[in-house]
Amino acid sequence: MEEFIADITKRTNMKGYFITGTDTGVGKTIVTACLANLFKSQNVGVMKPIETGVNTQCSSSSNSDAKFLMEITGVQDPLEDICPYRFKLSASPYQAAKTEEKEIDPEIILERFRTLQSKHSMMLVEGIGGLMVPITQRYNVSNLALQIGLPLIIVSRVQVGTLNHTLLTINAAQQHGLKVKGVILNPAYDGELQSFEAEQGKLIKELSNVSILGTCPYINDLSSEGFDKKLDLLHKEFRQI
Repeated sequence: MEEFIADITKRTNMKGYFITGTDTGVGKTIVTACLANLFKSQNVGVMKPIETGVNTQCSSSSNSDAKFLMEITGVQDPLEDICPYRFKLSASPYQAAKTEEKEIDPEIILERFRTLQSKHSMMLVEGIGGLMVPITQRYNVSNLALQIGLPLIIVSRVQVGTLNHTLLTINAAQQHGLKVKGVILNPAYDGELQSFEAEQGKLIKELSNVSILGTCPYINDLSSEGFDKKLDLLHKEFRQI
């Protein structure tokens, strides 16, 4: 019983975030890398539980989010812990696993998370697509996020349609019992936002009562040095985190 209580206490006190998005390709990996750079002095660990559309060795950071995060952060944890499941087909984990005639066991993901958690003071877990993406027939990303137990950060675009996508994601998160830390906006281009784009954050907060944590700066140099150069700007943009 004492070990059980100690484990629950550790999980409750664990610092970190589960990063999800309003859609696939919305910029979760870039935002996760920015946060990892922001918290690099806090012994931060990273995890990308499942990747699809990659070679199984994740040999290139240009092809693999997990490999990219490993290179940006410099963590020395095994790839098997950071990304337990890797599939060639670029599809949902459920479809990719079915195509390769494999099964995903969520308990293995949770075991690997606990292993990483024991080595780091803070964890950043990047989800797969959005919250309702299926991992198995009866288990999706929201279920995984709930079991991992970290507060949720939602990455959202600023373009037309983001209000609908973001509000749907917030609603899904709240219905599944997830604690939403806030929303990070991620523009798709460098330069000044158009006036209607600049208002998206204010409208999201007005309509959902969820905080806007900041706008991710556009980063064209995706090396660790490139992220380092943006560190002061990251501190300024994400001061609420």
